[in-house]
Amino acid sequence: MHNSYFTKIFTVLFLILFQFSVLSAQEKIKVILLGTYHFNNPGNDMIKVQDRNILSQENQKDLDNVVEKIYSSDYKPEQIFVESNFNEKKQLDAHYKFYLKNQYNAFTDTIKSERMRRFFKEGETIQLGFRLAKKLKHQELYPIDTLIEMRFDILMKEVNSNPTLKKELDEIKLSISDKCLEQKNLSQIFLCMNEKSKLDNNIGFYFSFANKIMIGKDYFGARLVTDWYKRNLIMYANIQNQIKPGTKTIFILVGTGHAAIFRTFFEVDKKFELVDLTKIFN
Repeated sequence: MHNSYFTKIFTVLFLILFQFSVLSAQEKIKVILLGTYHFNNPGNDMIKVQDRNILSQENQKDLDNVVEKIYSSDYKPEQIFVESNFNEKKQLDAHYKFYLKNQYNAFTDTIKSERMRRFFKEGETIQLGFRLAKKLKHQELYPIDTLIEMRFDILMKEVNSNPTLKKELDEIKLSISDKCLEQKNLSQIFLCMNEKSKLDNNIGFYFSFANKIMIGKDYFGARLVTDWYKRNLIMYANIQNQIKPGTKTIFILVGTGHAAIFRTFFEVDKKFELVDLTKIFN
């Protein structure tokens, strides 16, 4: 009698725990994390990339194809997060409204600076983020970026004055070079750039190299790495705090340096589940 009673209790508890675990898994927010090169190639990153004209007819068709693959996948995002200044959402909203009305050129034509005009015409936020949002009929995108001064120029001055460090950096550059941009199309480029080994190499630069430099000068290297992580943690907080109730899938479009760190955040944050990009772009 007692054995039968405890068996029933155990069975009920097991079913409750099983249902709870299934429910918890279902409630995880799917994350399409796409690390990319900067389409307008501003030259701000330490590792320079070759220029690839995103406005060419071939690349414009590629962008349409990338958007279609995301749209047709099992992971349609309800929210799109982009590498735009978090404190300038009104500006982002205004630019997107121009884009939706097919009046975006009227805005970019007023920009006098060639560098800024390229940013607003060729940048991945506009070329891919806006394009995907329009396809999905979204009314807004969500900015996450924050600006923290990163004095790589001071770091590089120290490196260039030390032949041993310079040789080591040259070897690192080879391991995270822009060979991915030689791929045939954007889908292949994105898959290449977001391979785990390449993202790990990106993070490795900060841990294995930058962190150890200039310990006799107030640990400048370690402080630089600290600032880099601080920026990414703030960006991650901006993602966390803009997710709307009921959102099941989000799309995050950032440079590969950010994507490399974000990946580690999402892997340990039990509220999220990273989507394998090969399920979308293959």
